Amino acid sequence: MHLAIALQDFGTLARNGFLYDDSFYAFQIARNIAHGEGATFDGIHATNGFQPLYVGVLVPLYWIAGDSPTLPIHLALIFSALITVATAFILYRLVARRASEAAALIVAGAWAFSPIVIRQAANGLETALSLFSCALAVDFYLHRVRSASAPSRRTFLALGALLGFAMLARVDLGFLALALGLDYLLVARGRMRGEGAALPWRSNVATALAAGIIVCLPWAIYGIASVGSPLSESGRATRTLAIAYAPFFDLGSSTDREPSAGFMAQHFERSLKTLKVIPAVHPVFRGVRKMSEGMHGGETAANIIGVILLGSSAAWWWRRRRNRPEMRELDFLLLFCVMMIVAYSTYVFGVFFFLRYYYPLYFVGMVFAGLAVDDIIAWARRHSLGVRRVALAASGVYASALLFMSYTSAFRTVPVYGFYDAARWVATHTEASETIGVFQGGAIGYLSDRRVVNLDGKVNGEAYQAMREGRMREYVDRAHIDFVLDSERVLDLFLGPWSDEDRARIAHDTVFDGARHGVSGWIGFRLSPPRGYGAGAASSSAQRVQPDRAP
Repeated sequence: MHLAIALQDFGTLARNGFLYDDSFYAFQIARNIAHGEGATFDGIHATNGFQPLYVGVLVPLYWIAGDSPTLPIHLALIFSALITVATAFILYRLVARRASEAAALIVAGAWAFSPIVIRQAANGLETALSLFSCALAVDFYLHRVRSASAPSRRTFLALGALLGFAMLARVDLGFLALALGLDYLLVARGRMRGEGAALPWRSNVATALAAGIIVCLPWAIYGIASVGSPLSESGRATRTLAIAYAPFFDLGSSTDREPSAGFMAQHFERSLKTLKVIPAVHPVFRGVRKMSEGMHGGETAANIIGVILLGSSAAWWWRRRRNRPEMRELDFLLLFCVMMIVAYSTYVFGVFFFLRYYYPLYFVGMVFAGLAVDDIIAWARRHSLGVRRVALAASGVYASALLFMSYTSAFRTVPVYGFYDAARWVATHTEASETIGVFQGGAIGYLSDRRVVNLDGKVNGEAYQAMREGRMREYVDRAHIDFVLDSERVLDLFLGPWSDEDRARIAHDTVFDGARHGVSGWIGFRLSPPRGYGAGAASSSAQRVQPDRAP
């Protein structure tokens, strides 16, 4: 199924929500590197706003594919499909070593065929690779370090390298390294107390840390040399955008420099809601949502009831299993999950529209689900034939629901993203000499064969500073942008507020009406000859949503 998705018609992949707009930032940067133009999206600004391990995998695909813009993407999706299968195997191993083979097979199958995995494995981003790196590091730690009586120095060297590559795959896996390191220190302390023998934990930690630093250091040096910071441009821009877009998602308002308490509270709530797509519980919540359609407040009530039932069941199960060794050795995974949720709910933000941020949490959830499934199987075997038949029937209903959801998710043809159609319009209605400014510019920059300058700052540090300081109109003029294209709400947010006179001028100069081209809500207008809009405005909306620092 994953390979079938990877080989779908490119227009379908680009329209139906598989490939994100951010995916094309990675594709374009990799293509530019392969063609000798450096790590840049627009050919002008050097950037570190991408995950280097994944882009490093993409570059050879562009060497192989020559000038084809679509073949490297299909090859990248095939690679992600294979990596997803490998991740399912690691999940199987993690569960099989702590539970029955039947439980391990069930959760590995549920993972491989769940809707969230099917879509995230084909999103064109680093998601599949980063989770594989995460799962590989966890498996290595548990079975080569934690369970070994005296791991060798070479083992810690390998562990540090694996964690370093995991952070190059996705920087937030640094939380995994931290949780894992804390767990090892507790294990070492416990062994020294129990066995009375000194362990070289300091040198072991230093070895792993040195290996991780050696792996990550070239990337940090590149960031400092190219954009003046080892921190990713895309990360700090995402935080700024999440705060700015809060009203679009009914997440409250923010102060001049920091998100308000209300924003963080609502973001935390939305953040937890994304956990409903963990494969073990996803069919349940999807089924309840379908049954509550048309009922006023039905979905909210169903969510509350579902969370209470699942939470109480999980708490009861956890208390019964808590003292087993296979549970205690997984504590660091829970710590990792808590770190991720707190970080993304209180500072980084963005989970409410980027489910992929919690992809590792869904994997961790399935590890514990495997242990729960093992207990359910053991419980059913202890009871009568009638009970076993009911349990088997319930399992069949669950499997059928999961497979149906997977099939409809995998082969959905309803257009979701209009970036592909907007890119085609730009390619046919603008001149090759023109510079196009777009906030959400990944697909348009990659597919239009035009010079597209990213305005939301993800791969353009100058645009980020202008957005943060409320100077976007000035930046657009200084960058000699001839044509601006994006959602009207986004343009109003960062280039407005617009007076009635401004809107009249924009309407006069508008040449792209998104509603006519499958991109509802988008407009595009020329800035030449007039480049200035809202000259009399005291401040822009962007000035009210700027953060103090990057994450």
